[in-house]
Parts: sequence; C-alpha cells; structure tokens
Amino acid sequence: MHIAVVDANPPSLRALRLAKAAGHRVTFLQPPLTQYALTGENLSIVHSVDTLVDGIDTTDPEAVVAALAECHARHPIDVAVAFQELAAEAVAHACRELGLRGTAPEAVLIARRKDRCRAALEAAGLDSAAYELAADQDAALAAAERIGYPVILKPPSGSASLLSHVARDAASAQEAAADVLAGLDAVPPHWRTQFSRGVLVEELLVGRLVSVEIGARDGAFFPFCVTGRFRSPRDEVIELGSCVPADLAPAQSAACVAYAEAVCRAIGADFGIFHLEIMLTERGPVLVEFNPRIMGGGLPNAYRHATSQEIYASFLDLVTGAPVRVPEGFAECTAVFVVTAETGGRLPATASLAPLHDDDGVLEVLGFDTYRTGPGQVVVPGQTVARFILRAPDRRTVVARGTRLLHRLEERLGLTLMTGDKDSEGGTAMLHAPPSHCRSHASADVT
Repeated sequence: MHIAVVDANPPSLRALRLAKAAGHRVTFLQPPLTQYALTGENLSIVHSVDTLVDGIDTTDPEAVVAALAECHARHPIDVAVAFQELAAEAVAHACRELGLRGTAPEAVLIARRKDRCRAALEAAGLDSAAYELAADQDAALAAAERIGYPVILKPPSGSASLLSHVARDAASAQEAAADVLAGLDAVPPHWRTQFSRGVLVEELLVGRLVSVEIGARDGAFFPFCVTGRFRSPRDEVIELGSCVPADLAPAQSAACVAYAEAVCRAIGADFGIFHLEIMLTERGPVLVEFNPRIMGGGLPNAYRHATSQEIYASFLDLVTGAPVRVPEGFAECTAVFVVTAETGGRLPATASLAPLHDDDGVLEVLGFDTYRTGPGQVVVPGQTVARFILRAPDRRTVVARGTRLLHRLEERLGLTLMTGDKDSEGGTAMLHAPPSHCRSHASADVT
C-alpha cells in the first residue's frame, strides 16, 4: 500500500516507522518549519521514507495538491492523511481533487470550522453549545451578550488553544476579541490564514473535560479509549496533561462514546481515527471540538503504556482493511504531564530533568531535545519544556505525585511551572496561576 502523510506532530513519526517496517510505500510531505525537533532519531525516520517532499507549505492546499498529484502519477497513492491539525484542510482538498482515499473531505472541512461543526450537530438534533461567528469586535461583544456570560472567544479554525480566552464580562470579552483578531504574532506565520476567519463566541461549557479516541471504517466504529484531561485551575483553556483512562463511571464512558459516534455520523467522518474533545455536562456529553486526526502530544505514549497497544499500528490496520483491535482494559491510571513554564527566563547551565529520571513511577520522559530547549536556552511563559508519563492507582494519586515532581523540577529549571487539575475532586492544594498575558501561548498540541 502507498500511504501519503502530509506533515506530522512529534509522536506521529512513529506511524512512518511502523508503515515502513510493515513494507508499505510511504510518501512524506515536510514543511520548512517542523513541529517535531530535528533530532538524529527523527531525521533517520524521515529519511527512511520512499519519497520525501521537503520544504513545502503543508497548510497551502494548492501546494499540497500539486505535490501529491506528482507523487500519485508516479506511484498511485492508496490513502492520504494529515497527522498535523493545520495540514488537514490541505489534505482534504487533495483527496477531493485527486480522488484519493482519506477522511471524507467535506467532513474534514466541517470539523476544521467549529461554527460549521456546531451547525451540523444542531441539524442532526445533537446537543451542542450556543455559538455565533463574529466578523469584528463589536459583533463579538453583541454575540457574547446574546449568549450570556461567561463565554469562550477563539478563532473558529484554530489549534492548540492559541488565542482562546474565557470572558466573564464585557470588558474581558472586548479584550479577548481584540486579541483573536489582532494577536496573530503568537501564531506561526504559515498558520495565520486559518486563524484569520473571525471570532467564534461560544457558551462556556461546564463539566468534566474528556476526549474520545475513535476510529471509523465502512460504517463501523472503533472506540479506543476515553481519556481525562488536566486543566489549569486558574485558566481552563490551558491544558496541563491527560490521563488514560478518564476517571468516569462505565455508563458515563459509554455515553461519551455513543455521542462521539453520533457526531462522526453528523459530519460524515467515515474513515480514519479522530480525537473528539467533549465536555461531560449535567445535560450529558457536549462537543468541545472535533479534531480530524489522531491524538497528539504525549497521549499516544500514555496510551501505549496503558494498553500495550500502539495507536499508529491501529491506524495502519484501519487503512489497510485489517481487523482493528481496541483495548480490553487499562493499567491503573497512566498520565502524561506537560512541564509548562509559568515564568520565563534562561535555563541554568545545570538545568536537568533528573527528578523525573530518578522516580520509579515515571515510565517515560520526553525531554529537552523533543522540545528544542535545554541548559542555557531561553524559555518564555507558556512554553513546553518537557513531558513525562507517570502511572498510579487512580487520578487523584497520579495528580498528587505529578505535582510533587513538577515542584521538584522548579529548582532544577530555575522556573515556576504550571500545576494543578481543575477537575480533580479535592485536587492539589498548591496551585500556580498562569499569568494573564500568556493565554496566547498555551502549550501546543497538548493532547
């Protein structure tokens, strides 16, 4: 099989490795500025593919269509996929123009426009959040008044919580709308077109934030897991980690999975593995956003430790028509914590992640190299410095242990780190509040 991958986030390079190991032909389109660090290991994976198209703007539909058309003419492509959120639209256009198999193009384009996704849910009779799309600051303020405070203001097709704000009154809504419309300096240049589509004003959903990782093929659905999320207690748009599985009752998990299947049907997401963020509210599951890609950040690593399965192997099974396995159980609570700077500064020459490597409960450390930092490097507020995977019997225990480790890291890094878990009952007592000016720097691809 010939698989074309257009861009990748750090963990999804494993998909390239597994595909090559399974004997598939792999084409990889890589942008000039990669989201993954150019380490020796990453470069060896990238250069193992059959065709590498380097230096292409993977968010530009015309460029992606032209590149894949050329590759398709030489060796017909069986399936095309994007593992990086902002490349999904370009791949959808290529699938439509070239007749390539992938997630239904219209489903991807609906998913990437959160206002259109909410409209599709309403048309299907599914629960959703009140919303309006505003073109300017005045329209955003009027929408917020109609919906009722508190609200969330964000780009309708953004990513990684960049430029996302909670507003609890008109003054904060005005400031948030101005930032969404004019704060593009916080966004990588090649992402800015997709961030420049107005202001989405939404009802602030209240409840437990989870995500459903689900696959679809030929009308069948494959629920891989429902994962929990760690949100900053002081700014809930900032996510500080995840856990596998979510600490939900079986009936709650089943309701989230059923709702996720219904969302997939409503927008026509028929082929692939998807990452749906869902708020479990008093009225039931309600979609936060639909990501037409596999989970990112440290979640694929946590999933592997929790299930002894590889989500990218499941992706290959799905696209090749092989039987798709879903986990039968989970090993306690396996969590990924994001080491996120609250304060900025230069890391000392002695900076290290030794407390993580010395802790027996830590299963894996995604270190400095992964996040392009290290001793002597400057770190800005909101920047991800590292991630680590930790296992404990339950969520409260894993959060308490993770928080202690983060506090031990602060002295080694010379920084104050963001900690806490908004959704943990009785959560951690010691919480750091992220400064208000760093909302636009929320950790990229946390989940």
